[in-house]
Amino acid sequence: MPTKLQKKLKNQGYHILGARGGYKACQWQKKSLLNGDTCYKQKFYGIESHRCLQMTPLVDKCTQSCHFCWRVTPDDVDIRWNQTSINEESVLAPTELLDQTMMANLRTLGGYNPDAGADVSQKMYMEARQPQHVAISLAGEPTLYPYLNEFIEEIHKRGMTSFLVTNGTLPDVIAEMSLPTQLYITLAAPDKETHSRLLRPGISNAWDRLMQSQELLSSLDCRTVNRLTMVAGHNMYDVRSYAKQILLGEPDYIEVKGYMHLGSSIGRLQKENSPPHQEIRAFSEKLAALTGYFVIDEQVKSRVVLLARRKHIKRLK
Repeated sequence: MPTKLQKKLKNQGYHILGARGGYKACQWQKKSLLNGDTCYKQKFYGIESHRCLQMTPLVDKCTQSCHFCWRVTPDDVDIRWNQTSINEESVLAPTELLDQTMMANLRTLGGYNPDAGADVSQKMYMEARQPQHVAISLAGEPTLYPYLNEFIEEIHKRGMTSFLVTNGTLPDVIAEMSLPTQLYITLAAPDKETHSRLLRPGISNAWDRLMQSQELLSSLDCRTVNRLTMVAGHNMYDVRSYAKQILLGEPDYIEVKGYMHLGSSIGRLQKENSPPHQEIRAFSEKLAALTGYFVIDEQVKSRVVLLARRKHIKRLK
């Protein structure tokens, strides 16, 4: 990883795990401990925000350089590195990667210890030290990690649940991988041209690969989700095309989420590109009408609306 990139990541609060893994304490973990606010994953699915780890096995590797992503891309730091090829010797083994993620979580919780004067529930603090969920979604493309199967299996061996978020550009990996508790495939363009312009793929046939991954969804024996990242002025049109993509994969859930003007994306997009919740809700209702999914829930703070194939959601324990 380039030194300039590593320095910028550390300034943004990332803990670098090995040569290129990453952990960053989620703002919702902090909010949950301090005042009881929770993220939409808890509201929708039952994941406890204070017991959730947010990490990535590859903070500097991705098959795309999306304009709306908060991660640092080469253009953000004016340096270049290979973003898509991986040397297996340069990554942490699954057990060590999870161990270091757990240790990074403990380090970030130091300031929330009630014995040291923090205004935090002792019970919640101790629970946060024993996380129950791993969100493999912080930055980068996790399906590039050569030991992804073993990593997911290690998470489950330790009694934790897992959410994996992928951009869907590596369908061969998705077809053969050990399944997480919940798998997300991001849809952020109604067509190939928009996908190329907004998501800036770094590999060939990215759109076709995404459609292959989407088609795989219905055959996978785990909870499945399509996350639609909505960027005002860029991809909030042609609802019918999004509906066709969704029906191709028939996911259990759809999250329609507004782009948030955060991280490195603030140098690429404007605040006006972050749509208000009313527009997210309106888009979701149109999508529901076209797909037959039900609008189940929403969280205004996160500008996200949840649609589901069934009217009742099975919450995770």
